[in-house]
This record gives sequence, C-alpha cells and structure tokens, in this order.
Amino acid sequence: MTAKEYLMQYRESMARTHEITDHLAELKEEAIRLKDHEGHSAALDAAVARYVDACNAAAGELDRLETLREEIAAAVKAVPDARLRELLREIYIGGKKIVRIAADRDQAYEHVCRLHGKALLELSACMPGK
Repeated sequence: MTAKEYLMQYRESMARTHEITDHLAELKEEAIRLKDHEGHSAALDAAVARYVDACNAAAGELDRLETLREEIAAAVKAVPDARLRELLREIYIGGKKIVRIAADRDQAYEHVCRLHGKALLELSACMPGK
C-alpha cells in the first residue's frame, strides 16, 4: 500500500463512521416516533430491537475505524519535519485541497506539490510495518 493510499483511509473511515452513525440515528428516531403512538407496541418492540442489533453490529466497526484513524494520525505525527507533518494533516485529516493550501500559504501550487511528494516519502518510512 502506498503512503497516499494509507492516508486516504483516514477520510474514508470518517465517511464510513458518519454513514454508520446516521443509520443508527435514523433507527433511533423511528423507535422514538413509535413510542408516542399507543397501540403500536409490537412495532415499537421491533424498532427497538433493530436499533439495538444495529448498535451491537456497529460497535466493532466503529472501534476498528477509530483505531485506524489513531494509527494514521500517529504515523503523520512521526514525520520529523513539522512543515511536512502539517501539510499531511491539512490534506488527509483536514480534507483541504493542495490548491487551497498553496493559496493560504501564498506559495506556488507546484512548490506545495513538491512538498507533498516529499511528505509522502517521509511518511512511508513511518508507516506501520515499515
């Protein structure tokens, strides 16, 4: 796996975490809606059961995703050069585009791209299993 692919997992894990939590919120909302209607105890019981089952199923996946993000953040933190470390944080953890970073720093896009390449090389030495 390349350093870039490794880092991209951070944003992907965030998106997956949001999907899971949104799904759980929908199931919880369904159960809450049914709670306020008399005579729907069977439907309420089924909705609560779906919510509990989904919470149990999601717990392991959410833990795995959090562990992955912590691992990636630790690898980024291990990059010795602070400028490169911050660049990786901005791009892969913060989701900023290189063109925006270049504009914010008043630097040429090409220069930031070169720094990005250097940062990826330094990160590859800090990746787990290297």
